[in-house]
Amino acid sequence: MKKQYLLPAVLYLGLGLSGCSSNNSKSETQTTTAAPPTSEMAVGTDKQPAAMLQAVEMTSGQIPGYKFPEDSSTINGWIERRDAASIDRHGWGIWTTLSAPAGQGPDMPRVYETWPTADEVQQQQEPGTEQSPTMLLKRPRPVRRLRMPRQFLRDPNLVSRRPARADLAQAHAMTGSSTQNAFESVAYNPAAATFIAQNKLFLTATLQGMLNGHKGEIPELPRESIAIKPVYEIVPAAPSAAAPLYEMKVWTGTTDKQIPYGQAAWASTIYVDIKNQGQGNGAVGAAGAKPTPATTYNLRDFVYYRLTQEEADALNAEIKDTSNHYNQVPVNKGDYAILVAMHITTKEIKRWTWQTMWWAPNSANAPLPSSSAIAAHRPAQLTGAPRHYAMSIAYQMLAPVQPYAGGKSVGQSIYAFNPYLEAGFSPQTFSNNKHFQEPSRVLTKGLWVTNNVGVRTNCMSCHAQASFTSVEGPNPRLPLGYLGNTYVDMGSPKFKGRLRTDFLWSIADRATP
Repeated sequence: MKKQYLLPAVLYLGLGLSGCSSNNSKSETQTTTAAPPTSEMAVGTDKQPAAMLQAVEMTSGQIPGYKFPEDSSTINGWIERRDAASIDRHGWGIWTTLSAPAGQGPDMPRVYETWPTADEVQQQQEPGTEQSPTMLLKRPRPVRRLRMPRQFLRDPNLVSRRPARADLAQAHAMTGSSTQNAFESVAYNPAAATFIAQNKLFLTATLQGMLNGHKGEIPELPRESIAIKPVYEIVPAAPSAAAPLYEMKVWTGTTDKQIPYGQAAWASTIYVDIKNQGQGNGAVGAAGAKPTPATTYNLRDFVYYRLTQEEADALNAEIKDTSNHYNQVPVNKGDYAILVAMHITTKEIKRWTWQTMWWAPNSANAPLPSSSAIAAHRPAQLTGAPRHYAMSIAYQMLAPVQPYAGGKSVGQSIYAFNPYLEAGFSPQTFSNNKHFQEPSRVLTKGLWVTNNVGVRTNCMSCHAQASFTSVEGPNPRLPLGYLGNTYVDMGSPKFKGRLRTDFLWSIADRATP
């Protein structure tokens, strides 16, 4: 029997030959820590918010060669030709324009911060409401409710590994002010939010009715649709005198071992100074090392906002819910929610485009699943804090690309994941008795490569599984679960009796009675 090598041949879309970027770590720091431009004021101020918040669509932002939405035939041509540069530039264009200032009121929210959250969409479509969809798009500034990422609860082991706070502090080598819990807030651009609300796609009754009518999938969302999952950590506005800096473990590269590799396992640390007196320019320290000027970064190096009293109260209620397994200390009005990661997907092609961002000390030379080659395609229009984020991107499951239906899991794996979200997944995330079990594997050069941990995932493979399973009948089916990197045949018999939710887990997971 042939022995399978632990590290298979892998493609990270957007990767080319390693090369020098025109932006070295020093220029990166100069870009992100200079006196803040107007975009730095985005929600990170003490000024009063505008009375009404208008959701705005993303534009092309006058970025040369970038257009949104791009024609599907153009994007599919990039995929067929393996044109990584064009794919990278498109992903960066999306990030640049959605993170740009929206120009509303003194607090200057970014474009994505004007978009309706999943909570708002769900409230708007509740039975008995008579609200116009326009009320989703122009409304008083909402309370941003942060929650534990739902995907963390897919893995029983991930939940059980959340120890008591004292143990957590030791595992993370944290200061007294650092807790390193990740909180998410799913949102949609106006086109997607309006479509979901009008079609009441968050209601179980709607989805069950489609299943009863023998539908195989929900109506496809408009090609302009965007769904995002921003992920934040909370930095205290009033740190203790003994621990004035926020300590944060940062990603410095993947592992070739098939193990969970979440934030607790990372070996590198930086510090965040809310007074903006840091000098960090790409350097990191060893876990537990004392801060130095070079490993201390500034609040303005991050996209962030400050919690209102209502937002702090909502998050504290989330923290106190013991079913969430949190170890977070209570938060307060004025604390900073710093953006550490964001999943972004657009409906420009049938299987959606997938790009994921995370904060990086040296974003010009970020490690896998990003690279200096990916960073080299950033546009000049990407400035300020958003330029401090790395990107992983994949517009296909495998190479060569397989068809929408009728293909095979044969070729090279493409790994595209977010270190702050998927890296901690264990095999139990993909194989547990609460979900239909199936392998995540790829036949590469005659050998089966198993992809059953977080660092071997691909956004498209996993989201292809997104589906609603009937809650009626004497023998309800097990729902489909997450998958690691593999080919998913969208015409597979496994979808029979299940309703595909157009690659959006947020619809399948949000459906309520």
